[in-house]
Amino acid sequence: MDIRSVPIPNARLEEGKVYPFQVVKMVSLGPGDDWFVMRDPNGYKTLLPRSYYEEYGLKPGKEILCRVDKINCNGRMFLEPMHPHYREGKVYSFDVVSKGHRVNILGEDEFFLIVGDLFNKQWKVRTYQKARWENPPAQLPCLLKRIKKGQLFLVPGDEASRPATLQPGRTYDFTVEGEGSHPDDGQAYYIVRDPFGGKHLLKKKHFARYGLKKGQKVPCRVDKFGTEGYFFLEPEHPCYKRGKVYEFPLDRLEELVFTDGSKQPVMILQDCFGEDVRLHLDRETLLRYGRFRTLQARVKDIRKGRLDVELTDHQPS
Repeated sequence: MDIRSVPIPNARLEEGKVYPFQVVKMVSLGPGDDWFVMRDPNGYKTLLPRSYYEEYGLKPGKEILCRVDKINCNGRMFLEPMHPHYREGKVYSFDVVSKGHRVNILGEDEFFLIVGDLFNKQWKVRTYQKARWENPPAQLPCLLKRIKKGQLFLVPGDEASRPATLQPGRTYDFTVEGEGSHPDDGQAYYIVRDPFGGKHLLKKKHFARYGLKKGQKVPCRVDKFGTEGYFFLEPEHPCYKRGKVYEFPLDRLEELVFTDGSKQPVMILQDCFGEDVRLHLDRETLLRYGRFRTLQARVKDIRKGRLDVELTDHQPS
């Protein structure tokens, strides 16, 4: 099988690590579509959307530390510049400017305080203490759980560790209650109820192909507690279980070619829904198994409906 070369418009850096980048210039790709051109430590360029970081003071010639926040399955890199004033995992005191209440996507009352940061940008902080909401303090110490696209995800410092009925790592039977659109991001979610009566969210785009229906019982593995105040749940895959070995059709072979000249061979298998399952391999392994029509692979993990697999030592002849 031929190997298709796929150019990747950035150098090959490591996800989760922080690197110094230099702002080269700003470019516009259309009305309201402005980007910073960033140069990585190896001299190669990548783009950063301007709209999220207007207050960061980014100017041509300035150097700023950026975390490689994500590298997608196609090798594209997403950066998160370090905030000029705040760091994840730290507690800061914010001025409380107002308060609000709404019925959220789960149909539950949600009470929140609006706080202002050093840039005078305002952020919503959910509180479970009704007395705090009724009589807001002038300032609120908040734990900064995450910064993404310049947005601060905050929780009150004394509410950061709330007792939970569900235990991360365990699997429970959930019941699909229905669907809804989240007012914060506009995306569609399944609403599911746990065995203890609590409601949770599943982002529909990850699991739409599972065919979940209202009233259906769905075993879900509980993952970590998210920055938005909900658990991450992983529904049981309709076709695969973690740790089991399956045969997958081999669809194609690719080699990602990064701007720094580095290359990553990739084998693309197909799952039961016809979705890509990508394996990053060395070139020797790719060539050894590239002639096969099907390959055996063990499912190491399943995240957001996507399989993470490894080839087994014994392959079909």
